[in-house]
Amino acid sequence: MCCETPTQMVVSTFDDTRNVIMISVDGVETNYQHVAFPTKAYKVDESKSRYAQSKNTLVLTDRFAHTVFIYDTVKGTSTAVTYANIQEPLDACVRPGYTVMVCSSDKHAVVHLTVDGDFLGTYPVDMQFPYSLCVFREGTRLAVSTCAKGARKLELYQILPTLNS
Repeated sequence: MCCETPTQMVVSTFDDTRNVIMISVDGVETNYQHVAFPTKAYKVDESKSRYAQSKNTLVLTDRFAHTVFIYDTVKGTSTAVTYANIQEPLDACVRPGYTVMVCSSDKHAVVHLTVDGDFLGTYPVDMQFPYSLCVFREGTRLAVSTCAKGARKLELYQILPTLNS
């Protein structure tokens, strides 16, 4: 779940072919009108979504298709991103500067993409099966966590200025 506007939240679903819904602070559900999502009902931990309000960009991961979908919610355009470095993407976030960071769980790494889906780099992380990530508001630190049995941890990484472009 993440904020779209001060009064709307974007929520990932499971066991529902509506992969992402919007919920208002009043509890009213709405669907994206201009976005064509995959027509499959994901199970728990098979897909997550994140939204970047300033760029009208929605990112949806498909863990077992090894794919990251990037949507422009205003134009209604989408890009399906598959690279060898993206294996079991569990989570994603949109960074300041409008790039996307993706947990590549099976590669024990974070993959860096443009919002157009172009590959920027792969960064190994000091953990097995990264599960979730978040970039701090100022864009200079990255938090990555894992929930691997017996190895749960949270790591903080400094983002170098060369990555901020």
